[in-house]
Amino acid sequence: MALAWRAPVDLDLYLTDPTWETVYFANTPSRTGARLLRDVRCRDVVGSKSAFVELAGMTDPLPGPYRVGVDFIDACKGSHDPVSFRVVATYGDVQRETTGTIRLEEFEPIVVEFELRQTGPDGALTLVMVPSAEWQMQEGR
Repeated sequence: MALAWRAPVDLDLYLTDPTWETVYFANTPSRTGARLLRDVRCRDVVGSKSAFVELAGMTDPLPGPYRVGVDFIDACKGSHDPVSFRVVATYGDVQRETTGTIRLEEFEPIVVEFELRQTGPDGALTLVMVPSAEWQMQEGR
């Protein structure tokens, strides 16, 4: 899981797993083994012109639904303009991405939803994007 952006600001990646535990800068690793692999902070972005990337990963992911959220936590003494970002979910050779825009002090708890589904009797998992309505049905809403 990757969150990428180009503006010199502090965005945070949130990954919620099928047990409803969320991995982010203040909760890593999770009880299921997911962890934040790279946390970009203001000290990393000030004065840099490169793209910035936060990463989260799982060694042995559980099958089921996942949610990815983004938080614009700090402008890092820079512009308070909205920031464009890209979220990329990758599992095996399947990759899905979405883009968005977020404003300072805005938290988007659901930027993208996906599911790791078992695809056969061997228990292999594949990444499937989940429309919001399907996710809500899984929650019993």
